[in-house]
Amino acid sequence: MKRFLSAIIATILFSIVYSAISYAPESQREPNTYYFGFTETIVFVMLYAGPIFLLIGTPLSIMIDKLIENNKSQYIKKLVFYSVAGLLIGALFPLALLPGLNLASLIVLYGGIGLMAANIYFHTFLLLPFSNKTPRNLEK
Repeated sequence: MKRFLSAIIATILFSIVYSAISYAPESQREPNTYYFGFTETIVFVMLYAGPIFLLIGTPLSIMIDKLIENNKSQYIKKLVFYSVAGLLIGALFPLALLPGLNLASLIVLYGGIGLMAANIYFHTFLLLPFSNKTPRNLEK
């Protein structure tokens, strides 16, 4: 449940960050060209990123947590694993979705977006206070 909630919150946060980065102010817009508004971009990013967080991010998160046992350097190891996973998944997207446009700049751009998304998910997961364990006072 914590991973599912993390994926939902991370999707919302990622959508807001992505929309803020890609937003073009009125003064920088070309005439006679349609630009998505800030809220529209958030909605579209959520529609595309939500399933990716849930269907790819959550299983990868489970795999990474099973690979890395609890020890003193757990945070750094998980940060590296989540970052690499996000980078690889992001870099694979233009290869899968845009087979004719496999430009290095697109691969780097999507890799960076995947890196950002993975780190948002990882830190959202770390910041959520509850765990899947039943509290002792509720067991009775």
